Amino acid sequence: MKSKKCSGARRGGFSFVEIVVATGVGLVFFGGLIYFASTTRVETSKAENYLRALQIAQETLELVQSIPLSEATGSGVQIFEGSLVDPDTSQSVKIPFHNSSGWQPQTRTYPAEYSKAWFYRKISIAPLPAGIPNARFMRKLTVDVYWNENKTPERIETIGAEPDRMRKLTLSTLLFDESEIY
Repeated sequence: MKSKKCSGARRGGFSFVEIVVATGVGLVFFGGLIYFASTTRVETSKAENYLRALQIAQETLELVQSIPLSEATGSGVQIFEGSLVDPDTSQSVKIPFHNSSGWQPQTRTYPAEYSKAWFYRKISIAPLPAGIPNARFMRKLTVDVYWNENKTPERIETIGAEPDRMRKLTLSTLLFDESEIY
């Protein structure tokens, strides 16, 4: 009897080099997935805080526009300035309102998610430069909203100085001064 030999068909396992290469490829792929997932989460959080800051700035513009300009140019806008987080409780402060405003949210606060970014807002109302036509009828309203990304500021409330925050958003609009004589 003749013995059968398998020519070309070799039975065996994977070589050491094949195992190392396959493991390396798997680790690179898995590491890429982990990196992608973590950076996506961080960037989404930053985008959420930016949109919240934009909402706060737009809301503040509307609040200031709802009060008479004569009161706003005095100290009327000071109630809208400052930290939106109570330094003692780390919770949202009540949304301020002006007595002459038609919109009066007396018991409203911001959601808890807003407290995590430590939002702070500053408001300025300034006259326009004299070289602009009809500048005497208008004032420039600017709202600056500051916030942090996952970091508690050293100074929560800042009076008269720049807030201790990482990011800043600025929105401006024009206010019409109806008290000026045409």
